[in-house]
Amino acid sequence: MSTVDQSSGVQRRERRKGVGTENRRLFSSSTAMILGRLITAVFGWAGSVIIARTLTGDDWGRYSFVFALLGIMEVVTDLGVGRVVLARLTSDKPEEVSRLAGSFIMLRTALGILGYLIALGYAYFAGLAPLVVAAAGLAGTTVALATPANALFVLYQSKLRLTYVAVWDIIGQAVQFLLIVAVAAVHPALLAFIIPAIVREIVVFAARAAGVPKLFTPEFRPSFRAVTAYWGEMLREALPISVGFALFTLLERIDMLMLQQLGTYEAVGVYAIGYKFSDLMGLIVSALAVPFTTVLIKTWPEQPGVFRARLHQAVAVAALLGGLGAVVFWPSAEALISLLYGTQFAGGAAAAALLVVGSALSGLTFVVVSALVAARKLRVFPWIAAAGLLLNVGLNLVLIPLWSIDGAAIATVATEVVMLAAMLLLLRGSLGIPGVSPWGLLIRQALVATAVAASAVLLVSEVGIPWPVVVLVAVTVHVTVSALTERRASAAVLTQVRSILGG
Repeated sequence: MSTVDQSSGVQRRERRKGVGTENRRLFSSSTAMILGRLITAVFGWAGSVIIARTLTGDDWGRYSFVFALLGIMEVVTDLGVGRVVLARLTSDKPEEVSRLAGSFIMLRTALGILGYLIALGYAYFAGLAPLVVAAAGLAGTTVALATPANALFVLYQSKLRLTYVAVWDIIGQAVQFLLIVAVAAVHPALLAFIIPAIVREIVVFAARAAGVPKLFTPEFRPSFRAVTAYWGEMLREALPISVGFALFTLLERIDMLMLQQLGTYEAVGVYAIGYKFSDLMGLIVSALAVPFTTVLIKTWPEQPGVFRARLHQAVAVAALLGGLGAVVFWPSAEALISLLYGTQFAGGAAAAALLVVGSALSGLTFVVVSALVAARKLRVFPWIAAAGLLLNVGLNLVLIPLWSIDGAAIATVATEVVMLAAMLLLLRGSLGIPGVSPWGLLIRQALVATAVAASAVLLVSEVGIPWPVVVLVAVTVHVTVSALTERRASAAVLTQVRSILGG
């Protein structure tokens, strides 16, 4: 064998080794993020059950409104800069990575403080009750803490080292849950229930900060010698992403604010129960986009085939998870809400089921947007998000007075369908990769989920079969049919599982 052949063989083995390592990190990070967000969502869910059952209907509505308002502050605190710096954090230039990381952390800290002030200002100048203003002021500290913590998250994402993050997220959420139990037993008041959320953010921030030295070698660690050095550059580059994601966030949360203006705090509280279930769905599905974004950035534009394959793989898993959410929740919505939160919230079952569907669609849209972020094809995104926001506001103005919380949920689902279709069209038109938009996969998964969920609802409501039995059978059927219809995606996932176990 010639020296050239030997060299080629070594290179091929190194490439295979590199791909295998990336596969293992990608799969382990994806698994950790999904499991971590699932477990933290369950803890958060359980905590919300205690709070909803302890507070009065109006106080629960105030609590839900305040945290919905703070959720919208992501418009200010995110600005898309994390997605912009992600590619540069994988650079092999120590000085650039070090200075960029430090500047990014400080920028997010400043944005967190700004978000806190805006939320407090809105509560005060909107003429809300003093108790609501006080709650916003206290709860707003979670924004000031979570924003720099999310900057640290991006550092872990750049290295595909998300298991550590997921573990400490679970610990932080468990601490919050235990404190909620203590508050409910000792002093069950609106403001007291905000303290556990603040403690959670302190735990998460401290853990992420403590792990950074082990994440980077000394020359790559964040440097704070030039705090504002990259701020202008990051903000200019992130402008299309910033505007688009700001509008996208408003689109998804504006219904809570409109419901408060057009309805009552009690209606907000009932509607918020639906969001507890839909947020669980959204957290799990969107978790896929986090590690996949890192891989998509690395493969664009040199490896379009790999880019398409990774995207289809992420969409296939996201569609499966979204379909599972609908299949599980539609036949069990009323029973679960009554069991967990009490029969006084059972009237929100239909709205909650619709919000779960909307969240599944939103998760898919987020995966598609992540692909556009990786390819830096987001100039049209803000215009689509703006149109979606206007559509959602218009639908809410018409439907909330007609059908209250059910109208708000219908508006959300209709808007999410339009947004997903628009983003898939943008993906196809922007990237120029044949077959990059997985229309067939999504249509097949939608048909499977609809058929299984509708059948399950009929079996519970018309035939009278107990919902736990129906849900178990429906999940089995859905997973089996989905695996058979999407054999390529199923094979890719199984291959990654085997690579993890083999490694």
